[in-house]
Amino acid sequence: MAPKNSKAATPKDGKQKSLMTYFGKPAAKPEPKSQPIPSASNASKVPQTPESKHPDIHALNSSAAASTSSYGGSSSKETPPTSDVIDVDMLSSGEDDKPVRVKTGKRKIVYEDSDEERMMSEVSSIHPTSSPTRGRSASKKKPRISALLSDDEEEDEAAKDASTSFSRRLTHFKKSPAKSGRKSRASASDDDDFIAPSDSDVEVKSQKSFKSTSSRSGSSRRSAISDDDESDEEPAKKSKSKAPAKKAISDKAAPAGTSGNNSFLTAAERRQLEKKNEKKEAENPYSFLQDIKDKDGNRPGDPKYDPRTLYIPPKAWKDFTPFEKQFWEIKQNHYDTILFFQKGKFLELYEDDARVGHQQFDLKLTQRVKMSMVGVPEMSFNFWAAKFLGQGYKVGRVDQAETALGAEMRVKADKSKGKVSADKEKEKIVRRELNKVYTNGTLLDPELLTDDQAGHFISISETFDEKSDSISTFGVSVLDCSTSQFNLSTFEDDICRTKLETLVRQLRPKELLFTKGKLSVSTTRLLKSILPASCLWTGLREVEGFDYDQTIMELKKLYPGSDEDMNDDDALPSSVPEPIREMVDTRSAIESLGSMIWYLRQLNIDKDILSMKNFNVYDPMKRGQGLLLDGQTLSHIEVLLNNEGTEEGSLLKLLNRAVTPFGKRLFRIWLCMPLKEIVQINARLDAVEDILNHPTFESEFMEVAKGLPDLERIVSRIHARNCTIRDFLRVLNAFKKLSNGMNQLGDTADSFESKTIPGLLRSAPDVIQNIKKVQLMYEKPQSEKDVSELVPQAGKDEVYDKIMQEIGELESELDDELAKFQKKLKCKLSWFHSSTGTKDIYLIETAVKQEVPHGWTKSQSLKNKVRWQAGSLQPTIRALKEARENRNTAIKAFRLRLFAEFDADRSIWLRAIRIFAELDCLFSLAKASNAIGEPSCRPEFVEGDSAWVDFKELRHPTLSMSANVKSFIPNDIKLGDKAPNVALLTGPNMAGKSTVMRMTATGVIMAQLGMRVPAVEARLSPVDAILTRMGAYDNMFSNASTFKVELDECCKILRDATPRSLVILDELGRGTSTFDGMAIAGAVLHQLATHTLPLSIFATHYGSLTDDFAYHPNIRNVHMETMVDDDKRDIVFLYKLVDGVATSSFGTHVANLAGVPTEVVERADQISKKFAVQFKQKLLDRREQDASSRLPLVAQADFAYLFALGTGKAAMPKDPVHCKDVLARLKKTVGSYIQK
Repeated sequence: MAPKNSKAATPKDGKQKSLMTYFGKPAAKPEPKSQPIPSASNASKVPQTPESKHPDIHALNSSAAASTSSYGGSSSKETPPTSDVIDVDMLSSGEDDKPVRVKTGKRKIVYEDSDEERMMSEVSSIHPTSSPTRGRSASKKKPRISALLSDDEEEDEAAKDASTSFSRRLTHFKKSPAKSGRKSRASASDDDDFIAPSDSDVEVKSQKSFKSTSSRSGSSRRSAISDDDESDEEPAKKSKSKAPAKKAISDKAAPAGTSGNNSFLTAAERRQLEKKNEKKEAENPYSFLQDIKDKDGNRPGDPKYDPRTLYIPPKAWKDFTPFEKQFWEIKQNHYDTILFFQKGKFLELYEDDARVGHQQFDLKLTQRVKMSMVGVPEMSFNFWAAKFLGQGYKVGRVDQAETALGAEMRVKADKSKGKVSADKEKEKIVRRELNKVYTNGTLLDPELLTDDQAGHFISISETFDEKSDSISTFGVSVLDCSTSQFNLSTFEDDICRTKLETLVRQLRPKELLFTKGKLSVSTTRLLKSILPASCLWTGLREVEGFDYDQTIMELKKLYPGSDEDMNDDDALPSSVPEPIREMVDTRSAIESLGSMIWYLRQLNIDKDILSMKNFNVYDPMKRGQGLLLDGQTLSHIEVLLNNEGTEEGSLLKLLNRAVTPFGKRLFRIWLCMPLKEIVQINARLDAVEDILNHPTFESEFMEVAKGLPDLERIVSRIHARNCTIRDFLRVLNAFKKLSNGMNQLGDTADSFESKTIPGLLRSAPDVIQNIKKVQLMYEKPQSEKDVSELVPQAGKDEVYDKIMQEIGELESELDDELAKFQKKLKCKLSWFHSSTGTKDIYLIETAVKQEVPHGWTKSQSLKNKVRWQAGSLQPTIRALKEARENRNTAIKAFRLRLFAEFDADRSIWLRAIRIFAELDCLFSLAKASNAIGEPSCRPEFVEGDSAWVDFKELRHPTLSMSANVKSFIPNDIKLGDKAPNVALLTGPNMAGKSTVMRMTATGVIMAQLGMRVPAVEARLSPVDAILTRMGAYDNMFSNASTFKVELDECCKILRDATPRSLVILDELGRGTSTFDGMAIAGAVLHQLATHTLPLSIFATHYGSLTDDFAYHPNIRNVHMETMVDDDKRDIVFLYKLVDGVATSSFGTHVANLAGVPTEVVERADQISKKFAVQFKQKLLDRREQDASSRLPLVAQADFAYLFALGTGKAAMPKDPVHCKDVLARLKKTVGSYIQK
């Protein structure tokens, strides 16, 4: 946006008239002849904003689409407080600001409350140097008229038509001798924003020149708001003795067709052409954004295109200003990231990022010289970062690596050491560095974390045969950035990717990292179908990431070992975490870790996370360690999410009643992997019973847990040195409260019947001494609510003590000088300090009419007092500012040492957190047990070689508590032991078959989780896995039809089921023809009942299966009871599970209930009855004609299997217990058929 000029320079209509237009149109009044025409030598360039245009949403990549949200206007009053009027930091080399007429009337003071160094240009204008050259320059008269190029397109055309007459008119004016006008403050050289002056420029000046510059606020290059808020501007360059005026016209300004010869054009015409060329260039300043390519030259749409990089041609770098170079050096490697650049107290977005912010969130878009820009206050960064992250963008923050004073001190130090930079302009710009990049999967900051659950980021490496990807080997690295916890996993998976699906459903990652072209088609399809829509996919090119050998080398660098370890080139040193060394022989796992390390390094968060050494080995299936719930079981039983993708109505929502964030995360892990060992289950059940029997114990626990922060995450942030002082003090107080609280809870728990809770609490470490050791390092602040820094105790930090001594001496010296001034002036004087920072400190306040020494300079004028700068005190004040800057540096270094001291006991802190989290989970189980209502019971577990369950009046926990269900009908479930293992379930649709199956699985999960069960009685032998096949759905992303999905899931069940498993099969075979579906269902049922022998509930609508397996002693026919009125074709569902076979599926009755037209239902009913009669008749006829047909095929299969065993063509199961069970079942089966 253009600078705010004086009223004399701006017409009433708000548009600036160009010099050519001024002479080309009739003047209202004759011009006085005494007004000189500005010559080319003193005409200066004006950085102007191109005419605003409405942004086009389809032209995000076009810099020409930049505009302000108001589409017009150049007054600084219209500029929001989030942007500057002019950012000289972006002006190209050689450009000067427009000379503005400065009135010498009433002085106007601008109060500046920012906390950084005052612009050194003010000092320059207030205190003139003794140089005669500068003295002459200061006395130059400012030209009355400035040549400006209008922003109005119509005036441009008018100016073009008037160029000839304008040149003629100029010849009538006699040129006056060249006079160099005074340079206003706005004429600072390029990049004066954030540019440090040289040390020779800081001198004490007299008061004489103050009058000529005190009204500079009318031509300030920034609005008063920006001056107040942007506290870290660097001082502008001092005006020095000027070299002879530059040649006004460059060769590139020559119009087409003149061959560069401008000798026939006047200086004004040349300036006009040059301005027009500059305007055209400004409309399209970055041509490389019109044809976007990555660094390899690939365009969007190319399979090899990398959206993270941007190609910038070498010739473009030559035209960049120092700030533009700084911006594009970072942006070219993070093109797909929204970059927030720190400018003082503001964070600004440029170019494409700015247009995204404008179109997505209606942030005001402005022009900053050539760059589109939007800005937000620094304090609101977390708010806006969360907004962009919520839309799926990556967000980066580029912070200033130094303050303005720090930059000046650096330049001065480099000059004193003789260091000369090749790019002097770049060195004078405040250094900025990419702090970190935020993505949804790698968030650390508490303000950006949306919930208490872990946000997982996974890296996948797959090894497979390109000809056939039926079997693949996976290496997976899982990271929870909020706690810096790594989990490494490797496994061989089947064509259905069962283990990978289980892992993904358990973790629900927020970001996926992979190498392009290295994932098989089957894996890609699965991931697309089950990953959340909000999951961010990050693909690396083949040249990116670390391969196996590079990862090994990186690990040795990250965790260097002893000299003996380093001599062994193959093995990893013992300093490398044990889980990594266990995986060192698994290439895919190490490569997945290498890709993750490389990616974290790009985000600039690798050191903070990897140095935690928090690595574990993760097995998604954990077969043999607990109750296995694979991916499809978690989905079908709605353990973590419901079928709509939310937690409402899920088992997790019902049972997770933990109160601490770390307790909630641990409970989710418990739910995904319930227990299997009876001793462990009973120990949990004992703890839950103790909690339920002692209500006061819960209130004591809540007193301790109430108000605890997320200690697990904050400990991780302290290690990463990314913790605020306020949070640090909260952690110390929280651990003190936690330690004392667990001791009190332990005393109370000693009276419990079981020793589960007392043993848990007594194993907690005592952290009081560790807390005291840390607290002895710093002075206790008066208030911990608003504390922003911790001060070391005396003698704890030698550097800090020395600096504070220096500050005290300088402050005493200044106080002594003030006393001397009071004695000399014989009046009361006082110091004034700005409320924040060191910009305005040690200003002397006097009465309004008080006479002051000649060396004092007026700084601010109020109604009843005046504030002065004493020239003789400036060197001391300057030294004090530098000492305070050094103090801030020492405080930061002490803070890091304090965090390191705390982090040294990290394992102790984490152990205390883990114990309290386990106690929180036990309370969660107790609360859930109490919430499920009555009747409820403690499950009884019985040891045995095979699994069995026996529930009396079991209810579904979620449905029985739902407000939409008035009353829930309980049912008895008995599988195994003295009853058959398989329940063949029949009945009509909507009768409750699926509910009974889900209810049974949920009851087993709750029992083995270690809590009460919603039943009158529950007895069972532990189950090792729950395997399900439920629902009818296709999978478009996996290129699988409904029937294909059914068979995939059925295949996994037949492969993984054991005699200790619980199998749920719902309507297998309905996705194909009747006979094929019936044949597949019968074959699977026979395999389960005769050979695999798991506990099973097999729901079907194939009535013939009940006849075929009527002889089988391991299959029990059950059905859902209904009441049917055939005349009215009405049906009433009783939702009661009873023995026997359903007479029909009553499909036509359900069709009538659904509102299918009556004539259609009647016709379907006739066809159904006729088909049933014909089918039965065919079976009878076949049995009469063929004797073998009298024996069902499944029974013939049993005899064939026995014959194969006798002849040695078939083998028995390897497990002796399973082998014994199979033979016993076959004996009963054959015996029952012979008796029949």
